[in-house]
Amino acid sequence: MTITLVILAVAVVFVLWRLSSVLGQDQGFIPQYERKSPAPDADGASRDEPAAAQEPFSLNASDVDPASDFDAIQAALSQMAERDQLFHPKDFLRDAGGAFEMILSAFASGDKDTLSSFVSKDVYAGFASAIDARDEAGQHLELTLLKAPETLYYRAEINGSTAFVTLTVRSEQIQVVRDKAGDIISGDPNQTTTVEDHWNFSRKLGSSDPVWTLIATQA
Repeated sequence: MTITLVILAVAVVFVLWRLSSVLGQDQGFIPQYERKSPAPDADGASRDEPAAAQEPFSLNASDVDPASDFDAIQAALSQMAERDQLFHPKDFLRDAGGAFEMILSAFASGDKDTLSSFVSKDVYAGFASAIDARDEAGQHLELTLLKAPETLYYRAEINGSTAFVTLTVRSEQIQVVRDKAGDIISGDPNQTTTVEDHWNFSRKLGSSDPVWTLIATQA
């Protein structure tokens, strides 16, 4: 590492949004979906029912970044929904926003265990290094999300059996770094910053594993 710990600590709040071209295959977030209990037989015993067909696919313009190609995204997401019963476009946006909040909170508090559950190994290594450097310098990061982040589809494609989805994530944050004495090194507790980045996820379609892996972030 060629920069000083002080500079790193000041810049650490931006690490999450500036990591790029990082690949991982075994961790990520799990979109939630309803699980229906087997319907009972006449005698009260449960039995398995055939999986219900998904509702016809539809995508609202409000779910897509205006700077993106709506038709291309809709076509790709429609194919994903057809090929994978665990993929639901609305749930994906909601759960990605939840993962974003969890990751920011874990990074600010230095919760490595939680971080390891949401990001790939390579991304985790970057976060862990920044947290260690911050701790060694005796500095503390205060990061507050003022409201739930806005998540929009930015790009979507399928390559073979793997789905790739890029989201635009917009959030309003207050970012402050303090030293051991509690004095502010950078940031302003009264200043709101609007942050916009793109988060890239991937998953093998049809896999029994519902995990989507965060493979990169870009400003």
